[in-house]
Amino acid sequence: MLNAALSALAFATAASTDFTSSSSSSCQHRGKSCTAQQRAQALLSQMTWEEKIGQMGGVRRILSLDSTINPNYETIKKTQNGQMGFGPMFNWAKDIMPLVNSLRLEQVNSSRLHIPYITVTDSINGLLISGGTVFPSNLAMSSSFNLPLFKGVVEAIREEQLSIGVKWVLSPPLDVAREPRYGRIGELFGEDGYLIGEFGRVYVETMEEKDENGYTKVACTIKHFVYGDARGGVNTACQYGGINHLFNDQLRPYIHVLETTSPASLMVSYATVDLVPMSANEYMLQDILRDKLGFKGLIMSDAFSIPNLYTQSKTATSLEDAALQALNAGLQMELAPGNPPAFPTLISSINDTRVAKLIDAAVLKMLEIKYASGVFEQPLANLNVMNKTLRAAAHLDLARQMARESIVLLKNDGLLPYPLKGTGKLAIIGPFGDILNPGSYAAVNVSNARYGSSLYRSAVSAFGVDRVTFTQGCDIVDTTNATNSIPDAVTAAKEAGFAVLMLGSLSDAPEDMTMAPKRTDGEFFAHADLGFPGLQQELLDAILDTGVPTVLILTGGQPFVLQQSTLSRVNAIFHSFLGGEFTGDALIELLTGRVNPSAKLTISMPQHTGAIPAMYDYLPSDDQGGWASLGYQSAWQFPNLTRTVPMPFGFGLSYTTFDISTPIATVQEKNKAVVVATTVRNTGTRKGKEVVQVYFRPATTRGLEFPVKRLVRFEKVELAPGESRDVNFNIPYKDLGVWINAKPTTFMGLYNIWVGSSSREEDLRMVNVTLV
Repeated sequence: MLNAALSALAFATAASTDFTSSSSSSCQHRGKSCTAQQRAQALLSQMTWEEKIGQMGGVRRILSLDSTINPNYETIKKTQNGQMGFGPMFNWAKDIMPLVNSLRLEQVNSSRLHIPYITVTDSINGLLISGGTVFPSNLAMSSSFNLPLFKGVVEAIREEQLSIGVKWVLSPPLDVAREPRYGRIGELFGEDGYLIGEFGRVYVETMEEKDENGYTKVACTIKHFVYGDARGGVNTACQYGGINHLFNDQLRPYIHVLETTSPASLMVSYATVDLVPMSANEYMLQDILRDKLGFKGLIMSDAFSIPNLYTQSKTATSLEDAALQALNAGLQMELAPGNPPAFPTLISSINDTRVAKLIDAAVLKMLEIKYASGVFEQPLANLNVMNKTLRAAAHLDLARQMARESIVLLKNDGLLPYPLKGTGKLAIIGPFGDILNPGSYAAVNVSNARYGSSLYRSAVSAFGVDRVTFTQGCDIVDTTNATNSIPDAVTAAKEAGFAVLMLGSLSDAPEDMTMAPKRTDGEFFAHADLGFPGLQQELLDAILDTGVPTVLILTGGQPFVLQQSTLSRVNAIFHSFLGGEFTGDALIELLTGRVNPSAKLTISMPQHTGAIPAMYDYLPSDDQGGWASLGYQSAWQFPNLTRTVPMPFGFGLSYTTFDISTPIATVQEKNKAVVVATTVRNTGTRKGKEVVQVYFRPATTRGLEFPVKRLVRFEKVELAPGESRDVNFNIPYKDLGVWINAKPTTFMGLYNIWVGSSSREEDLRMVNVTLV
């Protein structure tokens, strides 16, 4: 093993080498003179049955937590050797990469046909192992509404992934977050299909750019097909699946991304749709995904989703039956981070010609991705490049700027910005005041962070230790007296005269065993109550009872229900979501006005845990509760509640003010497009950024009920005080259309178009236009 490691290190700085077999076809030897598909077909023709099945799986955890080789590695790779994953998140890239390179090289040398692994990993906040830049979560980044900035972030993530030999990422997620109790909302881009599609498009375009040799830099996996609306917010629960609902709601981001890009692969979800688990849903994968949407890439499982057919859903009679069902439905690669995997059982189907044909098609897709990404020519990480790339200054700057633009100001009665200079003191209070809350896919050990500053540490750096105190006040979840000190927090607030509370829901890496019992957010969690866990509300009430000026900072990958007594008494509210390693620094910059808030919500804040769903694009019939003429409550089941929530999608405040003019809409009949023009002006005294948002609704949709409004375009504009700018949007007719029974339709006739700063009625100005 030591000699292999030394060989890997030497290779990592050497010129590219073609590892294809000397007995392979001339097409393989010519390399780039042939297409990836031609090279893959040539190699496939030489493979044995067992070698083909091996390519359909991989060693998902190549290392153990102590940076040593997984003790089951040799056993696993005998039947699963197409791809690999690093394993535990708290192994540091620079520590493990020599060993990982040695295993990569060993696989090339020991494989009969010298077929390398391709490294496949998640890529939500950046690297899934420690040592890279920790960017904000997707929900936070979408709140920036800043696609050019997001593109820069994706470029940085791509370069860091490439530097450790990653050529394939399990991103972007295109799930539509319509269920606020769903624990994985922090991984997603929000509740609006168009917004998700735009962020997904930029992600795929950027990751899959070609390098100077014509290779795809990093292959993408759009996921989870389809998901985001799991019943009750449960991770593997079923979801509703009527064809019109799917096409007009859940599939909108997929349609957009597949029309504009060519992602290499797609991952199915855990969900059961129309009573058929997605891992065996031939109708959804073949009739809809392949035939109707035209997806050409590889289809993979989610972790354990094929064995779940046998162990959980009970739709298969055995593990082998589950594998056959998944293969027949269209799955071509299995993610199996633990045992038992399903696809290796297909070895017993060697005489089944249908199975053989499906396996050939699956392995061909896998080999195409390997050839297209150049992994045959460069299967190892270049350690010199890695050392220069990870946490590069430019990447840290992008993470910092994204954190600044991802934190939403939800309320400000004039208290903020807080003066940076002076003698005033502030009390940082709350269980999140001195820890990071990065997300369950961020490789940060919250209980032993080696980078990133908490809110308290950032405040000390900005104001000095003499002006800042920290009191936890209560635990995240524990309600016993042993871990709670609310009276101490009250005293600290009174003595300082200014309180900043950071409360929320912990989304931490599952390997952080110290904090694991306190996790309330992320994958495998559902929120039965959208209020604060533990005694956090009691802590907040106690501080507000003092009358001390108070800023509330929310943290977590979810929306929260804020009590009316909180909304009426707290002076200012931010939602920081899962903002990455610079959350604390960005919050201090926003609190003091060094940075002007510019983010907008991409997930609506419900009024009550029972009053969900709360997305802004509800159907008109969703807001009719009873018979108002008879005196019954007509706004749902609860007094004073309506579907129009005070903090909906697109809402966010600034320290300056903007005016967005009444739009002018022009129909370009020849081009089959509508041009919407408006002027945005900074009417305040500070430089700031405004997100100009365009919504629409056809006046009549003849047979298909349409939401009250839907986002169709947006643009973020930066303006100095008094400055104005004209903003124009070109909207093709098809973008104003709907899907009826899986067929795209655009109605001619009258349309309502709104332009403004959020989806709230009071923030919009309307113009009518008629399509002809």
